[in-house]
Amino acid sequence: MLEGKWMKRGFLYAFCAAALLLVAPGCKDDAVEDSGTPDTPQAEDVFSQLNRDIADMQSLAEGHVKVLTCFTEADGSAVMELDNNHVLNIYAEQEKVNSVPLVGIDGNGYWTYELDGSSGTLEGSDGQPAPALSSTGKSAVTPQLRLSDKRYWEVSFDGGEWKQLSTRQVWDVDKAGKSAFSPFASCSVDGDKATIYLRCGAYEINVPVEGEATTDAWNKFVAGADGNVLLDFSYAGYRHGEEAPPEAAWERVNVRQWMDDYKVGARQALLDIMAKYGLDKSSGNGNANVVIYFPAGDYVLHNEDDNTRDDSKTSGDTDSRGNNTSHAITMFGGNFVIKGDGPDKTRLIMETPMLPNNNSMYSSPTLITIKHNSFLTSDVYDVTGSAAKGTFSVEVANANAFSEGEWVCLYLHDNSPELVAQELQPYEWESTMTNISEEGVQVEDIHQIEKIEGNTVTFKEPIMHEVDPQWDWQLRKYRHYENVGVEDLCFVGHSVSDFKHHRSWEDDGAYKPINFMRLVNSWMRRVRFTSVSEAASIISCANCSAYDIDIDGNGGHAAIRSQGSSRVFIGAVRDRSNRPLADQWSSSNIVEGAGQYHACGVSKPSMGAVIWRVSWGSDACFEAHATQPRATLIDCCTGGFMQTRQGGDAEQVPNHLADLTIWNMNSINSPAPKGNGNVGTEFDWWRSGWKYWKILPPVIVGFHGEPVTFVQDQVKLDESNGTPVEPQSLYEAQLERRLGYVPAWLNALK
Repeated sequence: MLEGKWMKRGFLYAFCAAALLLVAPGCKDDAVEDSGTPDTPQAEDVFSQLNRDIADMQSLAEGHVKVLTCFTEADGSAVMELDNNHVLNIYAEQEKVNSVPLVGIDGNGYWTYELDGSSGTLEGSDGQPAPALSSTGKSAVTPQLRLSDKRYWEVSFDGGEWKQLSTRQVWDVDKAGKSAFSPFASCSVDGDKATIYLRCGAYEINVPVEGEATTDAWNKFVAGADGNVLLDFSYAGYRHGEEAPPEAAWERVNVRQWMDDYKVGARQALLDIMAKYGLDKSSGNGNANVVIYFPAGDYVLHNEDDNTRDDSKTSGDTDSRGNNTSHAITMFGGNFVIKGDGPDKTRLIMETPMLPNNNSMYSSPTLITIKHNSFLTSDVYDVTGSAAKGTFSVEVANANAFSEGEWVCLYLHDNSPELVAQELQPYEWESTMTNISEEGVQVEDIHQIEKIEGNTVTFKEPIMHEVDPQWDWQLRKYRHYENVGVEDLCFVGHSVSDFKHHRSWEDDGAYKPINFMRLVNSWMRRVRFTSVSEAASIISCANCSAYDIDIDGNGGHAAIRSQGSSRVFIGAVRDRSNRPLADQWSSSNIVEGAGQYHACGVSKPSMGAVIWRVSWGSDACFEAHATQPRATLIDCCTGGFMQTRQGGDAEQVPNHLADLTIWNMNSINSPAPKGNGNVGTEFDWWRSGWKYWKILPPVIVGFHGEPVTFVQDQVKLDESNGTPVEPQSLYEAQLERRLGYVPAWLNALK
């Protein structure tokens, strides 16, 4: 049972596990040398949090910071968010460890402390009591604590000289819990005022609490309460969202200079550079260490001259252009960047369509595919223990076959009828759903191993599907390349001006500029796509990011998708392409800003994807293209919410399985009127009697804009419909909760 008061604006993050280092330099290494018992990263971070709590204690008492939110639980514990983006954790049960210093403020406004069973006043460099508050009539100073390389507690004021505080060496703090370091005893909330009581000293801090209530879904997530329905999506993106890709300092090869020096066109220059750096062979070069630089200008990478004739095609395979075939530029490798001078200056052009390989509308090759040629190794290691959603570890037979830092795939392909029925709850399997019944429940969750202990493998990221060893769960080695970037350029196609969904290969697939396949920690940024059929697919990848992207010109089939990938971040995409309305199609009625038919989204066994602050057209909706995507966050997006735009063949539905989460969606167009597969303004998620359009109950919080109501027995949660909620972005809030701050790269995109 949760009690207390939530006030607005904040992203309450739990005790910071990534605090900025205020601990003594070398403390960790020296501890290893002296004692054989190293400080764990957790202990080092706790010391840092101690110093931050002391500084916040002083700032609150002086009135320099305010409390934005205060949340208390029935057991007396509390969490407070401050307007300096810090969080105070007040623990209900606090252990007493003599070797852990407790710092507080005495009744006269000076710093006091307890250590080793005794108490005293902290003294400054002048030997006098150190003032904590300006009410003493003196300039207040801020203490910092650290363990020296000899394992003595030391104190410094405002970054000055360090002075020994303890009289004995300390070896047991690594075993102390976080509550042992907290300077806060308890708090109480009365209306809009909070009182914070200290564990040491007589001073009581009285502060106002500001703001409005946050959403119940967020409160339960933060508290880990019963009824929480949110997964932790904060690990999505390049290096788990913790940092931006660096500006590559590798050798730079100028494509224009190559063209001039060797008297070749842009496509041949790129192929030559690939050959020089080992990117043209399927064996691949994992360390190409090169920036392929396209300075400002136009570069034609495909036209009819690149096509070849294939007389082996049968008449059924030919198209109106005869037996000609187009060819992709396939790059095998990692540690390289394709870079231009900016999306308004560097243009990579497809002058003519990429011809289909057969009579399928989807068989046109992609202009550039960057890939690893393999996927999973043939070696199979059975998972032998259960794991819940949100946990990080699995038990694996022969775990010693893996190594820390290795990338692996938590893999399930099992068509046991009992498992299929379980996966589809609360619905039942329907006879048209042949993919899930024949191919089975398919989970391909790609992880990096952080730690191996015995047969327990711990990942860096949370597991997003519960694991039950009675089914055919496996851990398999995952083949990939890393550190590939595409940035600061524009891809230009010539897609049809009157796009019509599934009319022909020219509508759906003739201009696909780029795909990533089996890459990790890779990115696309500052890119524009003009008049393309599909902007980009990120296929069987992990922790890749695509952000700060524009899609314009003639509209086409799809935007950017996570296809069978894990924890892809797609953010700050602006889809403004033009085409006729799908349900009122007329070749002469082109609507500006209608958007790609499928907006950014997911397909196949995508896991943990985040679609963040994406805007798409009025005649579109997020993509959920069937074949078992799960755990997708549509976060703080703006666009049409048109039913049936998700996509997917009938045999491959459901369009999306468990844990679709839609947070603060701003709808600019409600579902179309009845007819053409639509049912009016009530939006249903599982349409009975129709072989298409099936999504397991989603979580919907803060849906607003153009009114849309949802069939209530088809949703897991529909909270605050019609009103946006706090926190505004779930991804930002969860990332801030995990790191203690919102990374600069993410703030810069807002």
